Amino acid sequence: MNKTISISNIIKGLKTNSFILNSGITMEYSEGIPVLGIKNGYLTLIVPYLKYKITGEVDKTLVYPVRYVVEISLPDQRIVRYEELTTNPAFESIDFNQPIGLFRHKAIQHLDKKEYMEQRDSLYEQYDKVVASLLYDEPYSDVDDMQLHHLLNMLLEPSLRPIYQVLDQDFYNKYLKND
Repeated sequence: MNKTISISNIIKGLKTNSFILNSGITMEYSEGIPVLGIKNGYLTLIVPYLKYKITGEVDKTLVYPVRYVVEISLPDQRIVRYEELTTNPAFESIDFNQPIGLFRHKAIQHLDKKEYMEQRDSLYEQYDKVVASLLYDEPYSDVDDMQLHHLLNMLLEPSLRPIYQVLDQDFYNKYLKND
């Protein structure tokens, strides 16, 4: 690969990005699984921010709706959009102060924290392959696509699917609709 873009590094970099630090996204929010999209012919990465609240019970951590999104253009990694979803009419029926699900859902209950992080890293590596394919014409196989599909469907909290559908319908239709 001539040029590489690391989705994992982009997300890590957001933690110290001055725009994000001054945006109003408080420390109680963390980055969710990102979405790759194509907008007006440009490849973008949508990074959702949501919060989790630990209850002290195993597999009963509360999952709250995605409240903020940051969209980054690729390959230049510029923030091109920031939105607080509480003001978006598409999300008017969501109470952002109420949990919508529980972490860990059934598909990941067998994973410990280290295994979960390894699976998430594998998902991000699959994203890297998609990006390299789209931007630099690097190889991307059906096996790669199936692996991305599998990892995404295993890791994404089921309660977040409707939000992801609104964030990017094409991504949702390709990877999440029928699972």
